[in-house]
Amino acid sequence: MVGIIGPPGDPQVACVASALRRRGATPAVLDLGRFPRALRLSLRDGSPVADGVDLGAVRTWYVRSLPLPLPFRVVQPDPALARRDYAAGRERRSFLAGFTAALAAGGAALVNPPERMAQHFRKPEQLDALRAAGVPVPSTLATNDPDAVAAFAAEVGAVVYKPLAGGGRCRRLAAADLAPERLSSLAAAPVLFQAEVPGRNIRVYVVGDAVVAAYEIESDELDYRGAESDVRRTDLTDAEDAACRRAAAACGMPFTGIDLRRRPDGGFAVLECNPSPMFAGIQHRTGAEPVSDALAEFLLAGAGRALPAVVTTS
Repeated sequence: MVGIIGPPGDPQVACVASALRRRGATPAVLDLGRFPRALRLSLRDGSPVADGVDLGAVRTWYVRSLPLPLPFRVVQPDPALARRDYAAGRERRSFLAGFTAALAAGGAALVNPPERMAQHFRKPEQLDALRAAGVPVPSTLATNDPDAVAAFAAEVGAVVYKPLAGGGRCRRLAAADLAPERLSSLAAAPVLFQAEVPGRNIRVYVVGDAVVAAYEIESDELDYRGAESDVRRTDLTDAEDAACRRAAAACGMPFTGIDLRRRPDGGFAVLECNPSPMFAGIQHRTGAEPVSDALAEFLLAGAGRALPAVVTTS
């Protein structure tokens, strides 16, 4: 039996569930976002129990979303409410961390496991892993030092910036951003700066040890999310294919969506490996489902035996 952790209404969840059903499987869907108000979960001596789901029968899980510990919290104006909300959130996160760990300890494979999902909030750590694996990445500076930003921009030329913890949009560094009053905002929080990589946007999906789909995405925006003017299948060069599989291995992700920029001179750089990538919209636009089909096959292969080799390193 195969399970899916995520809300049933999520398009990615729906795509994978449909692909599994076409192969004769009945997926168990567990929406941890409903916990604790609308979902009863228990841990009894290390054994996880969920309302309406035979967890012991599920050998592989597609993890679409986990309520991960966030690097921030909403501040309540009332100190008593703030303490209560903080304590309740801490308890929920502690329980869910133990719950998902117990699923894995019981022999189930999670695709991807929580420690890999957390890379979304730790971009510098992921970039270090990619560099160490010989994957080309943009020159990067993470800092709260205004002088370091000015020196970096002078050295590399065109610069983009984005949050270290993910979720925010990528923007181009303008001359006005280098003004002292603008750079002074770094005193509140550091920012991730990167040399801008010119060229075309390529989204690559790796499942197991193979690239299963690659798309070129056209957009007039620097950050193309929600502003795609065209999406089409593309072929990777041998070097791009090898780098994407090496990147997935370096990040420890059996399933990932990789953002790649292909330079006009034929070079390229890997920008990021996404631990829970969106793919339903791209598949809908292109009329084929290579990602959900490959992921369903991968999950089913692991339901009856050990998962296939995650990824190759060459």
